[in-house]
Amino acid sequence: MATTLAQHVALDKSDSDDHYVSTNLPQRMGNAAPIAYGGYAIGLAIHAACKTAPPGFHLFSAVGHFLRPVSTDTNLICRPVELRQSKNFVTYRISVEQRTSPDDKPRLCMEVLTDFHKDEPSVMTYSAKPTRQYSHWRDCKTWQGLFDSEWAQSGKVTEGQMKRFNTLFGLSQQVYEGRPCPEGVSAQNLLGMAKTIVTSQDELEPTEKASADWIRVKHPLPTEGEQMASVGFIMDGMLAFLPLTNNHMFFDDVSACSSLDFALRFFTPRPAMGEWHLREMVSHCAGQGRSFSESRLWDDNGNLVAIMSQQGILRVPAKAKM
Repeated sequence: MATTLAQHVALDKSDSDDHYVSTNLPQRMGNAAPIAYGGYAIGLAIHAACKTAPPGFHLFSAVGHFLRPVSTDTNLICRPVELRQSKNFVTYRISVEQRTSPDDKPRLCMEVLTDFHKDEPSVMTYSAKPTRQYSHWRDCKTWQGLFDSEWAQSGKVTEGQMKRFNTLFGLSQQVYEGRPCPEGVSAQNLLGMAKTIVTSQDELEPTEKASADWIRVKHPLPTEGEQMASVGFIMDGMLAFLPLTNNHMFFDDVSACSSLDFALRFFTPRPAMGEWHLREMVSHCAGQGRSFSESRLWDDNGNLVAIMSQQGILRVPAKAKM
């Protein structure tokens, strides 16, 4: 079983040489349904594209649609197809598939378009800042540290809630260190699991609320492709259920809560995810059974590294439809 993020996004080249197969089985995280974490499909597709791209080209865009859930029972298949290659740009379409049994035809789980660009000189350099001031990673505690030092004694978060949190999100804690910023909603209500907690942002409009955390991958990512894949893997987290976190709700308040599509854009060609990065998450819109949220990533020097936006399903519970 994979224990590092590099292993979770690892790929083997097929004998036919036209596709890659994930080295390890995908696992569950942050979803009440018995399906794999969506970051696997994103991360593996990005890694396959990076393995296919010629030297000197760097990924700057990955846009895709989740077409069906990924099973935790079989490996993922990634098929890159070149759509364009010019002096400065290369584009691939990556099909992410699974076989439910050895004799079955592969089922399409995701389609991703990836764009690569050769380095060019900058006319100007600038990037946006977070929506508010957040504590530095040195001043932030881990989730368990928050529970041990604050929540356990105050009774705001119970041992049962913390145990469920570690079960649902244990995968992330294995592969990267996360330190939630106390100014964010998610750090005050345990990603929405502690529904009755009044947060410092309760008086704000839903679109003005934000959460943030500091992230550092625990184990080496030797290649640029693994670094890029790790960003896709990590940035998928929380976006589908962010509207619930912001509004005193959790998985049991909806009948479906998962990602439908994503757009990931890189602004640095060589991220270093073994160093500390600040991730901020905001939700822009909800309605018609869907939501739209965004996650932005900065390095420790305040440079914007990547942005991922997602539209997700947010379905009324079945009992509420009657």
